[in-house]
Amino acid sequence: MDIARQLKQGMSTGSIVFGQRQTRSACANGDARLVVVAANCPSDYISGLSESHPDVPVHQVAMVNGQLGAACAKPFPVSALCIIDAGQSDLLSLSSNI
Repeated sequence: MDIARQLKQGMSTGSIVFGQRQTRSACANGDARLVVVAANCPSDYISGLSESHPDVPVHQVAMVNGQLGAACAKPFPVSALCIIDAGQSDLLSLSSNI
């Protein structure tokens, strides 16, 4: 699966929030369907998110935060993002790999 292409498709047809605070907030509100984290996302953030919200799958991609931001067409690094609505993308087929 081409993650960058699927992220762009999900951003245009669905709902995705970016950043660690917004991702944690979406998980706390019960809106999160999938969390995607960068390869260099802090491990304490990932473990804390997984422990506090075990029902939300967390998928770590091979891209570092700068690459993940570029893949999302953002001019800033993205270390975590949350899929609320995948739209027409296949992002929800990603399984938890943490």
